[in-house]
Amino acid sequence: MYFPSKKDIWLAFIIWGVILSIILVYIFGGEPIGWQIITYKSVLGYIMSLLIIGLLLWLWFGTGYKVEEGFIKIRYGPFRNTVKIEEVKKLSATKNPLAAPALSIDRIEILHGKYNMAIVSPKNKTDFIRILVTENPDIQVDKNLFNHQND
Repeated sequence: MYFPSKKDIWLAFIIWGVILSIILVYIFGGEPIGWQIITYKSVLGYIMSLLIIGLLLWLWFGTGYKVEEGFIKIRYGPFRNTVKIEEVKKLSATKNPLAAPALSIDRIEILHGKYNMAIVSPKNKTDFIRILVTENPDIQVDKNLFNHQND
């Protein structure tokens, strides 16, 4: 089953703001300020702008979690990670702002293996947790996960 990432409005403003800013520079122009090595009018500038826009769109539309065949397959744009459900020890609520494959600050910390951790933010936390616990009943579920429920 596929679970798209929950998306916070503040992150939408950042990602779409950067994309819009880049597009507006090309529409309305304007000379760069200072001693830039790469200007927006150069071939390298076009390539870098397209790569930045492409990466941001890929992250926005390509972040999600697929639970299948005993694994959680985490996708964050071009980045991939896999967690064996049988190795998951604990699910905890976290608001950890560190970089993670999550588009929301309302996150689930997955402790797995000996010292491994993955942070996700599925839009439907209840079903995500239910499926994991169904496949591995030994998973400890932090009660705070349900206190911050906004599905």
